[in-house]
Amino acid sequence: MEHKVFIEDLTEKAFAPYGKVIDLPAIDPSKVGEGWDCWSYIQMMDVTEPIGFGLVVTKKREFVVTAMERHVSREELLLTFDREIVQPVAKCIDIEDPDEHPDSSTVKCFRIKPGQAVVINRGVWHSPAYPASDDARYLFGIEKKKDKFGDEMINPWVDFAGGRTVRFE
Repeated sequence: MEHKVFIEDLTEKAFAPYGKVIDLPAIDPSKVGEGWDCWSYIQMMDVTEPIGFGLVVTKKREFVVTAMERHVSREELLLTFDREIVQPVAKCIDIEDPDEHPDSSTVKCFRIKPGQAVVINRGVWHSPAYPASDDARYLFGIEKKKDKFGDEMINPWVDFAGGRTVRFE
């Protein structure tokens, strides 16, 4: 069975159940200088270990998701470099359940523009981001520690409950 989702623009309100948005604030900068403006601490990550960064080249492909991962012990930063990306996310029902599967009926997809970023909450299901049109690059940052329910370096992908898929546009 397939669930259809429409891509939403990234807003703080819409993304709040899944994490935090990082975008240019609508307030005066906290610091200014000749030729630059700075907004300090517009968002925070809750960490106890060093943050590791990775780079993903996401390639143009069909907008279909069959599996997701989650990190119950860590938040994850995601920042696009050069093009718009689409980030599918799904609600975590029980962060303490090691056997939970992502629920396709809770999936939302957000368009993240260059200059925007998100911090995905602990436990939130997510797939790799998709390019909105052409191949794109994005950076992720996550605490360099094992997750409560295992090591995501082995095989973090969990199929949707009931073998469902999600198609978005």
